[in-house]
Amino acid sequence: MKPMNMEPAHSADATAEKHPLFYVGTLVYSRAGLAWLFMWLLWGDFCFTLMETVVPSIVPLRLNELNAPNWILGLVMLTIPGILNVALNPFISTASDRHRGRFGRRIPFMLFTVPFVSMALCVMAFSTELGGWLHALVGAATGWSAGAVTVGVIAVAMGLFKFSDMFVNTVFWYFFNDVVPQKVMARFLGLFRMVGAGAGALYSYFLYQYALSHLRLIFLCVAALYFVGFGLMCLLVKEGEYSPTEKLAKRRGDFLGMIKTYARECLQHRIYRYFFLGNMFWSLAGACGIFGVFLNLSLGLTLQQIGTISAVVGVANLLLTYPAGVFADRHHPLRVMLWIQGGLVLIAPLNFIWLFTHFTPQVNFKILVALQGVNLPLNMIYIAVGLPMFMRILPRERYGQFCSFNAICSAGMGAVGGLVAGGFIDLMRKIFPDAVWGKDYCYRMIPAWNLPFLLLGFFFLFRLYRTWKELGGDVHYVPPGTIPDAAGTEFAHEPNNKSPKH
Repeated sequence: MKPMNMEPAHSADATAEKHPLFYVGTLVYSRAGLAWLFMWLLWGDFCFTLMETVVPSIVPLRLNELNAPNWILGLVMLTIPGILNVALNPFISTASDRHRGRFGRRIPFMLFTVPFVSMALCVMAFSTELGGWLHALVGAATGWSAGAVTVGVIAVAMGLFKFSDMFVNTVFWYFFNDVVPQKVMARFLGLFRMVGAGAGALYSYFLYQYALSHLRLIFLCVAALYFVGFGLMCLLVKEGEYSPTEKLAKRRGDFLGMIKTYARECLQHRIYRYFFLGNMFWSLAGACGIFGVFLNLSLGLTLQQIGTISAVVGVANLLLTYPAGVFADRHHPLRVMLWIQGGLVLIAPLNFIWLFTHFTPQVNFKILVALQGVNLPLNMIYIAVGLPMFMRILPRERYGQFCSFNAICSAGMGAVGGLVAGGFIDLMRKIFPDAVWGKDYCYRMIPAWNLPFLLLGFFFLFRLYRTWKELGGDVHYVPPGTIPDAAGTEFAHEPNNKSPKH
C-alpha cells in the first residue's frame, strides 16, 4: 500500500533543510502532506464529535420527558453501553492491532461501520413513531403505556447505536498513534480538541434549545453528515505498512489461552494496575454526569441558558486548547495530570453550594458561569494531556490492547455505576422529597457521589507517578514488557520485579 503523500526515503537528506520531513512508521510526510492529513482528520473529528454529542444530550431529555425513572436512564445511557464496551472492546482493539489488509489495520473497522452508525441514528430519529406503532400492536396485550413502549424502543435503538459506534469509538483513538508523527502529536491533539470544542459549541448555542422540539430533524441531519463526512475521511487518509503480527496464543482456537495472555500482558506490572484502577474510579465519579442537565433545570435554567453556558465553554476551549497542547509537548503529561487531578479534587467541594442555597434562576445562572470559569482551565489541560499520557505510559506496539483493557475496566465500572448512580438519585428523591425540599432537589446530591471516587482516582494516579519515577521517569522510562518494533525504535524491558513495593 502506498502511504499518503509520501516522499522517497532517499531524498530526505537532500531536502531536509528546505522541505522538512515528518516520520511515523513507514509514513513520511512533507509539510503539505502533513497539512492534508490534519485537514481530513480534523474534518472527520468534526463529524464524529457532532454524532457523539447529539445522542447523549438529547436522549436523557427525551427519557425524562417520558417520565422514565433515573435507574432506567442510567441503564440506557451508561450500563448498556458499558456492557457492550466490556464485551466488544478487547476483541475490536486486539483485532485491529493485528489486522493487516489493503486498507490498513484501523480504517476497515471505522469505514465499514459508518453505514450502521448512520442507520442507528435514523432509528433514533423515528423512535417516537416506532413506539406508537408498536404500542398499537402490543400495548393491549402487555398493559404497557405508549410512553413505556417508547422508552423500550429508545433503549433498543441506543443498544443498536452503541454496538455500531463501538467499532468507531474504539479504533478512532488508536488511529492517530499510527498516522500522526509523535513530533507533532500534542499539537495535533490540540487542534483536534479545538475542532471538537468548536463543533460542540455550535451545537450547544444554536441547536440544543431545539433538542426536543426538532429531535427528528437533528438526528437525521447528523446521520447524513456522519455518513458522508466521516466516510470521506476513512477513504482519503491512508495508513502505512506494519510488521507481521505475533500470535496472541500458542494454539489457534485456544480462547482461554488468549484471555490469559491478554490479561497477563496488561496486568504484568503494578504501574499498569495503578493506571487501570485510577481510571476506573475516575469513570465511576462521572457516572452521575448524565443527570447534570437535570440539576441545572432544577435551578431554574432553560435549555437555551444551558446551551449558552456550554457554548461559551466550548469557545474558551477552542481558543485555549492548542496552547494547552503545546504545553503538554513541553512538560511530561503524567506530571501535569497529577497536578490537574489534584486541583480538580480540591475544587470539587465548591459544587456543594447547591445543598445550602436557594437563589433565583438569574443568580444560579451567574454562579454556574463562575464555577465553569474555575473548572475550565483545569478541565482543558486535563483533556489536553490525557491521550499523550496514555501514549507515554503504555507500550506502543500493543497500544490498542492496553487501551482496550483500560476501556473494559472503566466501562465495566461505568456500567455498574450507571445503575447504582441512578438508584442513588432515586433514593435521594425519597430521602429529600420534592414536596418538602423543592422540585428535583435530589439532583443537588450529585457532588456527594462524585467526591469520594475522585479522591480514590487521584490516590492511584499518585501511586502510578511514584512507580514511573522508580522506572526511570522523564529520561529512562520504557513501558514494562515493551518489545522491539520493526524499526527497532523500542527496546525490550522486563518488569522490574526488584523495585521497592509500596
